[in-house]
Parts: sequence; C-alpha cells; structure tokens
Amino acid sequence: MHPFIKKLAVVLLILASIYSSVTFWIKTIEAWNPRLITNDGVYDWDERLSALRADLPADVKVVGYVSDWDVLSNYNDANNGTEYVLTQYTMAPVVVARGDQHEWVIVNLVPKDFETWRATQPAGIEVIQYPLGLFLVHKP
Repeated sequence: MHPFIKKLAVVLLILASIYSSVTFWIKTIEAWNPRLITNDGVYDWDERLSALRADLPADVKVVGYVSDWDVLSNYNDANNGTEYVLTQYTMAPVVVARGDQHEWVIVNLVPKDFETWRATQPAGIEVIQYPLGLFLVHKP
C-alpha cells in the first residue's frame, strides 16, 4: 500500500473519530437535565414538607400522621407506605407516628378526604393548609 494512502486512511479515521465524539458531546449537552443530578424523590418530598417543618414549633417531639389508608377503608396503595417513610425521614428528629392521637398531626389527604377526616375530629382544631394535599393540624 502506498504511504500516502496509509496517511490518508489514518487522517480519515481520526476525523471520523473527532466527528463522532463531537456529535455525541453535543447530543449529551442537549439532553442534559440538571434536575436529574440535584433532585430526586427524597429531595422533592423534603421540599414539599419544608414549609410545614418551618411552621411546626421547635419544642414538638412527636407528631401524628394521617393519610389515605386512615380515611378510606378500601384504600391499599403502596405509595402510602413510601410517603410515610419519606415523611419520617424529612421530619427527623421529630418522631412521626401513625394516627391522630397527638397534639400536632400531619395530614396527607386531598381536600375532599381531609374534610371527611376533619368531620371526625373535635371542634376547634387549627389547620394550616399547604399545596398538594398537605395539612398541619393542631389540637389545642
């Protein structure tokens, strides 16, 4: 094989490699989503509860937790367990206990189901509503 053809083949191979690398790099930049690096389900849940956590008095050590499985008798969604665990993680060091027997209760229900639950509670409870079906209830 002629030396010029060998050099030409090497140069073409190098150019093809550079083109392929640059094309891949451009596609990667176009598809890059910074949320995938900094944000996940735990982070989202922590953000969802951040305002509630800020409103909870600092001296509270235990809060109750009510969600769909406490209100709807035929409700059996695995997300309830996950959301409960995420709430425990997010609220630490405050202990999150299932049920509404505590002075402070986190209620994770859509507004219609919240009103169903609220009808079973004593009069005079104080309620702070947050976005996405989240409520902080104080039973003085």
